[in-house]
Order: sequence, then structure tokens, then C-alpha cells
Amino acid sequence: MERFRADGHLTNEALAALVRDGGLDELGRLEMAEHLSFCDACLQRYTDLLAGAELLTPERSCQETLWARVRTRTLRLVTSRYATAAAAVALALTVLWSGQEVQFSRPALPETRPAAERLHAWPERWNDALNETLSGVTDFFDGLRPGNNARGGVHS
Repeated sequence: MERFRADGHLTNEALAALVRDGGLDELGRLEMAEHLSFCDACLQRYTDLLAGAELLTPERSCQETLWARVRTRTLRLVTSRYATAAAAVALALTVLWSGQEVQFSRPALPETRPAAERLHAWPERWNDALNETLSGVTDFFDGLRPGNNARGGVHS
């Protein structure tokens, strides 16, 4: 089978063999692919032949599995965003309702004590204030547990 015409373009038989993938050796397919890479006229003829060829159909459609994956990822994304927002709101409300004043400035210490004693004293006071705040938070959440009476009932 002749692959090229006298003017240097691919023959109709060679293009048809390339479309049906038959009767060509590896070297012949390579020569034809190289020619199609730079010859627009032959590429157009090859594309026209491919448009008329029967397309392969998949054994099963991936549309349902793809939509299921899209739905799952969307649900995960929305859930994680709302969970982050809910955690931020819970933390803000906890600080708001705790009733403890949180100070981030350095507490005033009497100047009569030695410097080393002043440095060791302020973390203890900070820890006490933090412990009181956290115990208020845990008391609040303990009151929300099922089985606890929120109006001052008996706790077990």
C-alpha cells in the first residue's frame, strides 16, 4: 500500500488504514503521524474521516460516580466551613459569658518586692484567673448535658 502520493500528501487508502488501525506497521504509522503534524491539508482530511467513523462507547458511564464524588466533596467543604464558624462562635460566646475579665497587659506589681519574686508571681495569678474562667466554661457545658435540670435540680 502506498502511503504518499506524488505531490507528497498522504493517500486516501493510508488515511483510511490509519482510521481503522489496520495494515500499518509501526514505522509507517510514525511517518504518517509526523506528516500529519505539519501538513494541515492531510490533517483536515484525516479529521473528516475520523468524524464519520464510529465512536467507541464505554462499557459503563462514569457520570453517576462523578456526580456522587462532586456531592461528597461539596458536603465536606460546606460542613468544614460551618464547623469552623460554629467553633469560633462558641469560643466567642464562652469568653463573653464567662464573666471573667481577661487581661493581656502586665499586671501591676508592688515595687517593694524583689524583682525575682515579682517575675515568679504573675504567672500564678494568670493561671488562677485562667482556671476560674475554664471552670466556668465547664460548668456551663455540664449544665447542658441531657439529664441535668437547668433550673437547679439535683445533679448526680
